[in-house]
This record gives sequence, C-alpha cells and structure tokens, in this order.
Amino acid sequence: MATGFGVGPDQNGNGTTPEDIQAIISAEYIWAGIITGCDVKGTSGMNYQVVAGAVVIKLDDFHKIKVPVLAQTVPTAAAPATGSRTDIIYVKQNFPSTDGNNGVVVGVGASVPANAVEIGRMVIPAGATSTRQGTPTGNRVFTRPVGAQFGVLFSSVDTDTTVHKPGEQLTRGAGSFGLWTDSDVELKLSSCVSSEFDTKEEYGSVIYRIYVDDILQYSWERRFDRFYESKEFSRLVTLKAGRHTVKYTVEHRFNPSGMSGNWRVRYGGVDKFSGDDFRVIHRGVATQ
Repeated sequence: MATGFGVGPDQNGNGTTPEDIQAIISAEYIWAGIITGCDVKGTSGMNYQVVAGAVVIKLDDFHKIKVPVLAQTVPTAAAPATGSRTDIIYVKQNFPSTDGNNGVVVGVGASVPANAVEIGRMVIPAGATSTRQGTPTGNRVFTRPVGAQFGVLFSSVDTDTTVHKPGEQLTRGAGSFGLWTDSDVELKLSSCVSSEFDTKEEYGSVIYRIYVDDILQYSWERRFDRFYESKEFSRLVTLKAGRHTVKYTVEHRFNPSGMSGNWRVRYGGVDKFSGDDFRVIHRGVATQ
C-alpha cells in the first residue's frame, strides 16, 4: 500500500515508506545528476576538494533519492608511472542491506558504482604529484525538476558558404529531440546571408520554412543584399510528449529584373559571422 508524502501513520503505525518517497522523487526528476554545488577542485596533494551541495541518485527506473553532500577532501591514488589515469569522482548512497550502513560516501574510482552519481572527472598524467596537475574532462550533468525549462534540445549551424542560385531548395538543420511531457518549445533561427558579391549592389530575398514532424509550422522571408546582415526569427509551438523530428528548408524567393538572385550564407572569417543558427529551445511545461 502506498501512502502520500506528508500523511501521518494510521492506527497500526503504517505510513509513508522510503520507497514511497523515492517514487515521488523519481517523478519529480527525469534523470540523475547534480542539484547544486559539488564542484571538484584539484589540490596541492593527491586528493580532491569537493564543495558542498546536493545530488539526485537513480536507484532503478522508478526510484530516485536526493542526497546531501558535505564539503570534504577526498584522497586518490598516486599518479601512474607511465601514461595517464582517469579519476571519476562520485557520490554514493550506502544502504544497510548491502553496505552495512546508510552513510553518504564521496569516492574516487575508475567507474561509477551502483547507487551513485558522477560529480567530476580528472585525467592524471604520469608522475603528477598533485591533482592540480590533472586535466578536468567529461561533462558534469545537472538534474532539473520536470516542470523546469531544459534549455536547448537541438541545435544546428549551417556553415556552408557556397553560392546558391534561384531554383535551389536546401534542407538544413535536420534532427530530432525528445519531450517527457507536453511542452512549449521555441523554434529559433538566426540567419546571416548576403548576395553573392559584397562589392556589387544586388539584392533579393530567401524564404525559410520550419517543419516539425514533416509538418510546416511557419515560414519567414528575409531580404538579402551585399551586407552581411543577421536577422532572428522565433515562434513558440506546443508539442506533445514523445520524439519529434525537425528541419528547415531555405530557397530563393525574389530578385528584381536584371539581378542574378544568387545568395550565400555568411559564416566565420575574421569577424566570426554566425551562419544560419537553428535551435529548438524548451520553454517549459505546456499550460494548455
């Protein structure tokens, strides 16, 4: 029998169990990771300084736990004589049934054990005498509650500066992303295009069409000329939970008589032009 978190025990002493709370936490957080803090810093010796914080640890597909992490110094082994070694720093929750206690342990190893989550990774070179001589690597994964904004779900930058002519239709930014619940999603395109030559007074326009699941969502037309001008376009859509595909097409739409209509994306160079930057951004759980 399950009992809600915050509900007192009945006349027989039955109430909320650890498993009930673990199930609630699992429903609140999609994945395991750092909630806050838990920075890992090298020191002048062969140990790591861990900043206080908190993490979410996955026990199985339906149970997670929130774990506090105290500020502490964690030892590691001496550096290898040759080559290098990767230290994985992790937080582990012990259980009396398997570990003999219920303490929280911050450890260092070659892999992450069960009932633990990684908080840092360092490559230690041969002969190092301190962890400050190591190189941080890997990606520190942070967790977020289900209702939070999860940022960029997909991104693609078109860096192709080839000259395009009227009649060409290009497909760009093809990819996919997943949503765990119905969500508001921003489709954002930053376009940096110009005419073929930056010394010739020509102009025209191109049209962008944005597709989700092969269904046209919006179209944007923009003018181009010899200047490397950037323009941003953005629309919000509401999508159902599940996997979705995304892409956009771009093609010539207009040029005056006597002008070629040729155009190109502008990317890189000394001035670091942005190209065509397409992003799918999570803006929160759908409210309708």
